[in-house]
Amino acid sequence: MKRIYVFIPFLLLVFLINPVSADETYWTEKKLGKVILKADKAARQKKWARAIMYGEQMLEGCKALDKQINARYINQLKNLNYYYDKANRLKEIPSRISEAYNLSQKYLGPVNNTTILSRNLYYKLLILDREYYQAIDLILESISILRENEDDKFKVHGHLKSLYSLYGLTGQLELEEKTLLQFIKLNGELVGKDDDNIFGVIVILAKNYCRQKKLERFAQLIDFHGLKYTCK
Repeated sequence: MKRIYVFIPFLLLVFLINPVSADETYWTEKKLGKVILKADKAARQKKWARAIMYGEQMLEGCKALDKQINARYINQLKNLNYYYDKANRLKEIPSRISEAYNLSQKYLGPVNNTTILSRNLYYKLLILDREYYQAIDLILESISILRENEDDKFKVHGHLKSLYSLYGLTGQLELEEKTLLQFIKLNGELVGKDDDNIFGVIVILAKNYCRQKKLERFAQLIDFHGLKYTCK
């Protein structure tokens, strides 16, 4: 009996000196792989609550087995963030959204698909929180990585539309004017000058000229397009 009482404290002492966390004993590559597959299956079935449940486990496993700078950790964090977005729960995880963007930008590069999706989710969160100045920086970054091919020009077209809206919301009128002119020019190249949808953009440009008190440009624009607006 004495041997037992002596041995138990000794084991406790060893455990305290060399603690082993639950994560280190529980998670294996095989276990993590199974959870990743379950999360992916739930996502493909658009069962977002289930995907999030497995995604949370998946992230725990990645934390136990990977460093946070590892591509697998960054990619799975991005996937989990995507599940939250599809469930309309993006505002529940702001720190993870920014973490995924910062890690992917630093370790995977600005044109990596994980970085692009993480940037889009971060932008969406900033818009929800009305952090417009930070959102502008992300749009400019998105535009900077695009090329001159046809597909990318359409992406630039969409980004410019968001950009002039944000410049208007933040009262940056000269930048709004510049972006509106870029959008109108590109829209003519991609869609054609007879595009009926451009009318609303012309009106925004006219209001911009009025707010800047660029009355000559305002008058020229109104006359050219036959608009019935006055600048007070």
